[in-house]
Amino acid sequence: MRFKWMVYAMSVLLWIGCKGKRNNTYQDIVRPVKVVNVESLGAVNKLYTGIVEAEEYSNLAFKLSGPLISMNVDEGQKVKKGQVIAAVDPLDYKLQYEANKAAYLTAKSQLERNKRLLSMQAISKQEYEIAEANYIKGKSAYEASANTLEDTKLRAPFDGFVEKKFVENYQKVSPGESIIKLVNPNKLAVSFTLPETSVDLTRTPMTVAVEFDTYKGIWFKAKVKEFIDASPDGTGIPVKLSIDDPRFSRDEHNIYPGFSCKVNLKIEAGDENSYIVPMSALFKDSTTGKTCVWLYEAKTGTVSSRPVEIGQLFGNDKIMVRNGLTNEDVIVVAGTNYITEGQKVKLLK
Repeated sequence: MRFKWMVYAMSVLLWIGCKGKRNNTYQDIVRPVKVVNVESLGAVNKLYTGIVEAEEYSNLAFKLSGPLISMNVDEGQKVKKGQVIAAVDPLDYKLQYEANKAAYLTAKSQLERNKRLLSMQAISKQEYEIAEANYIKGKSAYEASANTLEDTKLRAPFDGFVEKKFVENYQKVSPGESIIKLVNPNKLAVSFTLPETSVDLTRTPMTVAVEFDTYKGIWFKAKVKEFIDASPDGTGIPVKLSIDDPRFSRDEHNIYPGFSCKVNLKIEAGDENSYIVPMSALFKDSTTGKTCVWLYEAKTGTVSSRPVEIGQLFGNDKIMVRNGLTNEDVIVVAGTNYITEGQKVKLLK
């Protein structure tokens, strides 16, 4: 038994000795790493793909039902405000209109007659009030049926063009059913999707520019019109821009809804001491719990850690460092998990 304990003790001492030897030689291993010079965050350009949309559009629909007897437009056709787009069969509504009109005229005539009779005290005031009530009721029904008859015609609420037709002639349509989509090409907006990781950019000082695919090389100034702090379909944050450039003219530039474009966000740091670094350069110090980077010293070929203060993300792979770096710093961006304080490294191309 005593012999077994001696063997066990010798084994433990041998293991500790080997472990200590491994730690002593660990820093002697020259680790391959990649390094970069830190990039001053004077301004960063982020490029996205956008699409032109109509700022003013409407899916036109009838307020009543009936068979469609007239479709006067085609897709892509320009229309003027007030122009009749389509019409449903007005026969039933016209008959109701004529009946209500006749009842109204009769009630009107009766009211005028009763007014004269009342002045001669030939009828009671109650009889006059009944005639007056019939007149008001008849007038209301007549005006309502006139409006309903007018509603059998679908008119354009503004100048524009027909982007899409949803029905064809002789179909029976229901109230609220979309007939056409009318867009105003003179009021355009640009929409694009901002990644969820870049939500902070919506509150960062920046300059926005748009380049349309049909006008390569020309960047028009734009501004953020609206956005929401949510990702409705899980793909990102929808952002809408408006063109804010005096050079942009709808008369000179043939841009229409559906055209594609590029959106450039030039983000101003607002701080000369801020830098942008790859996410892969960061690591957590196990002793202090602080976020650090490895600095590369060219003279000695070694690395040393330095705590940094981080800011917002830029896309999926870069982050702002608010404090802890200088213009002369060179940092490790690959191999950070395999090096230790003061270790010699070999630079990879």
